[in-house]
Amino acid sequence: MRLAAATLILALPLSFALRASDGDDSDADAVLLVTNKSGNTLSILEPGTGEELARLPTGPNPHEVAATPDGRLAFIADYGGSSLTVVDVPDTKVVGSVDLGEHSRPHGITVSRDGGSVWVTTEGSRHLVEVDVKSLTVRRAIETGQQVTHMVALAEGAGKAYTANIGSGNVTAIDIRSGVVLGHITTGAGAEGIATTPDERHVLVTNREAGSISVIDVATGQVIQQMEVGGFPIRVEVTPDGERALVSLATAQTLLEIHLDGWTIGRKLPLGRFPVGIEIRPDGKVAYVANTRDNIITVVDLDTFSVLTTLTAGEEPDGMAWAGS
Repeated sequence: MRLAAATLILALPLSFALRASDGDDSDADAVLLVTNKSGNTLSILEPGTGEELARLPTGPNPHEVAATPDGRLAFIADYGGSSLTVVDVPDTKVVGSVDLGEHSRPHGITVSRDGGSVWVTTEGSRHLVEVDVKSLTVRRAIETGQQVTHMVALAEGAGKAYTANIGSGNVTAIDIRSGVVLGHITTGAGAEGIATTPDERHVLVTNREAGSISVIDVATGQVIQQMEVGGFPIRVEVTPDGERALVSLATAQTLLEIHLDGWTIGRKLPLGRFPVGIEIRPDGKVAYVANTRDNIITVVDLDTFSVLTTLTAGEEPDGMAWAGS
């Protein structure tokens, strides 16, 4: 474990009396975190004005970021190495890093509901690694044995984790209580994006090469829906009310809406070049989409399904997380 404080690239004073983008103060104490994978930095953005409040150094090639439920800490997967950068969000500073040892190329990352564990995939070692938030040390590592174990989603009520494995075209189901791999579920070529519905009944998977979206039933471990969408579907996120999913179609430069009641395709919205990361505001009214090749974040009104504005972060913005209440 390495806990040396890092020098800030840019750190402006951060007030947590921030404005939400639609004038509603329900998300007033919040910021948007954006990884800049070519810049080796994390941007902290005020979501209402788009002001970059801080830009902090990370490890090499950061791809994904996750924040603790209280918004205090953020963990960044340093994809070009074998570490997680740890950021104190209110203080806008790097407070250390987690050495993952043999587990290189960390990518997909999420934090448990109780804020006690960080779960991160490691492509280099083909594992799902659990990190203890309090001690910033590796608690355990569970081998998937699959090719390019990339993203992760939790269904904590069922005691399960799911990893999307690009090279194997499948999803690994893991019992997070015992650490036992329950099986590998074939979804489609290039299985990459993954998300659990709020009721934890279903897992949605984007299969980028296959151009499809698979729906896994958590109870049975079976694929119950397969939707052909094309356009290199690369990420998926579900709205807090569980009614819709948003999918970024990277080569089609489009945000796609899916209605989960009936699993039907909804509206489509043209975006910038190569949209990847999606972050939905906790109130479900706004989504942020990272257009990596335009170096912008598109802000989308989810009621009208139209572009509100664009925000600027750093070089090749990708993974995002909402931090704060």
